[in-house]
Amino acid sequence: MYRDLGYYWLRFAIYIALCLCVGTIFHDIGLTYGSIQARGSMLMFVAAFLTFMAIGGFPSFVEDMKIFGRERLNGHYGVGAFVIGNTISSIPYLCFISLIPGALAYYLVGLQKSFDHFIYFVILLFTSTMLVESIMMTVASIVPNYLMGIITGAGIQGIMILNGGFFRLPDDLPKPFWRYPMYYIAFHKYANQ
Repeated sequence: MYRDLGYYWLRFAIYIALCLCVGTIFHDIGLTYGSIQARGSMLMFVAAFLTFMAIGGFPSFVEDMKIFGRERLNGHYGVGAFVIGNTISSIPYLCFISLIPGALAYYLVGLQKSFDHFIYFVILLFTSTMLVESIMMTVASIVPNYLMGIITGAGIQGIMILNGGFFRLPDDLPKPFWRYPMYYIAFHKYANQ
């Protein structure tokens, strides 16, 4: 994975650039009541857009699926080994793109001074990105077409972002479908909380 410029290094550079932008736009917003909205907006951007960028790994997943298909037909390994291997091999990279850009955004904005809050922020970014990577791996196994897969993954992400409780408060979501079950399925709900 680290040899793939698009999967690793370009995404890392974009994460750095975006976190520098977020950090400078929301630089030292303070701890006043007036900063609450800015703080919420910044956190929503990080939880939504930075994890949305994880759909950039889709082309690599499609290539991995082609290789896996051949090796599975040859009897080398099964689905479980592929999923576990792919997950474990992506963990160091996801930690890397959560820690360094996350530190830039967190400390430029000046969210909290304690190290515990920073670690929680990085872990939240890591788990959200890992979840989106898992969604995109699932989409890659169902929709092997590059363009259709990106569109499908972006659509799933868009639905999750809309139901996360930021754009519409949970009590304002229509109840039959958008509140129950979509609000509870959307991982942005938990990131926002």
